[in-house]
Amino acid sequence: MHGVFNVLKPPGMTSHDVVSVVRRATNIKRVGHTGTLDPLAAGVLVICVGQATRLVETLQSGTKEYIAEISFGFQTDTLDAEGEIIATGDASHVHLENLRAALDKFRGPISQIPPLYSAIKQDGRKLYELAREGAVDVEIAAREVTISRLTVSKFTPQNTLAPARAMLHIECSGGTYIRSLVRDIGQALNCPATMSFLVRTRNGAFSIDEAATIEEIMANPQMAMTPMLEVLSWCAGKIAVDDECVRALSQGRVFPSENLELLAECNEDAHAIKARRTKMFHLGIFADKVLFRSTNGKLAALAVKSGDGYKAEKVFHLDEA
Repeated sequence: MHGVFNVLKPPGMTSHDVVSVVRRATNIKRVGHTGTLDPLAAGVLVICVGQATRLVETLQSGTKEYIAEISFGFQTDTLDAEGEIIATGDASHVHLENLRAALDKFRGPISQIPPLYSAIKQDGRKLYELAREGAVDVEIAAREVTISRLTVSKFTPQNTLAPARAMLHIECSGGTYIRSLVRDIGQALNCPATMSFLVRTRNGAFSIDEAATIEEIMANPQMAMTPMLEVLSWCAGKIAVDDECVRALSQGRVFPSENLELLAECNEDAHAIKARRTKMFHLGIFADKVLFRSTNGKLAALAVKSGDGYKAEKVFHLDEA
């Protein structure tokens, strides 16, 4: 089996837990994900199996979408609802208008400091390991991320029963920490804030409405998996089916430009075209690549322009384990 699982991760499971489930379901050891999701969070977790693990970096390049709840009036050490409260404050001054005004500061390219409780490594150790040992004064380097969409869908002001809270819809680049974004929004409003809920609704080309549950994957992994050739087609602007060409590319040879008419003559299923273009809309950076594949689907190559022809960037032998 070579392909990708779009997993609907439930809250309470770690990303490593989901990888273990997929390993058991497929009986394949070569399994990896395209970006972790916090144990408290739910939503899309993309798991690559077999030779699809070679596409992890490619599939990570798309943007991500989240729905997050921000609760004002307190902040925890982990910046989410699982942590210990380390700060409290009045949130009666937070209302929809000044929240919307504060959000304006966080759209576009921004610099953010990741949470101390994160899997980022520093001096060879994960930050959350240092945090659990009491190293609260660790200096964490800021990183540049991009918030392409940030809106409020619901706001509830503070009352006698609960603090002020809001539901945010976020589209952002990979590497963005929503917990850090929530913390910083609170700081902009002079009020401690914590992320109390998070669901990832899209990760690159994979959306939550197409995700499979853990139970569905365990019951029928083949049905739940997106096949390798379909995933590869999302990563190219054109597709060519030709045994001789893909064999030449797999041997390190360049496919000459005088044969490029073949690319325009490739017959594709209308549904495949629509699906591929939908995925490319989200990823948006692979139009210059060409997918060459054999007629039996056992050999494929992602190629890029090289001089007067095309040269394989990655070759996939899909008949191998």
